[in-house]
Amino acid sequence: MSDFSHKQFQGQLFTFEHLKPITLGLDLEINRVDQAIQIFVTFGCHCFTEEFDSSKHREEHVYRHLRELRAFDPLRYQCSKHLPIVMQTLLNGLIYRSDKSYTYVSQIVIDSPNGPQPYSIFFSLERMGSANAVDLKLYVKSAYISPLKSGKNAQKWRFKGLVCDVLGVS
Repeated sequence: MSDFSHKQFQGQLFTFEHLKPITLGLDLEINRVDQAIQIFVTFGCHCFTEEFDSSKHREEHVYRHLRELRAFDPLRYQCSKHLPIVMQTLLNGLIYRSDKSYTYVSQIVIDSPNGPQPYSIFFSLERMGSANAVDLKLYVKSAYISPLKSGKNAQKWRFKGLVCDVLGVS
């Protein structure tokens, strides 16, 4: 079950079971020893909402989560259904430093209701305490159709390299 409340919008009920937390496994060779790394993945409401703008949004767009006022976005919602598979794909993909506070960004092309589109995923990755059953926590702050948003001359590397960096290993 996800932490998000269902949303009634234009006569349709939207649920968020596809955004429940998941744990992904990543096999890495660390110091010439194969290790299975567990990554706990959670999703934020920005994956299916956008900034609320009273000049373009009506009351039915309102979505509140953890005291944050957002606007439900049906396109972001439809695209968010790809996220569980996208996150698995990210394990072998490229990432960049973001030009925002989300820390990292990755991008793939997904099939959207408007055809193939660049889909940007903004996330943070941090090490978990040693008493946890998982090694890393990945929080997807936001995901939406957009050109790549990374800083000028942003460092680019493989996700596995980032994992090693966060774990403090080579």
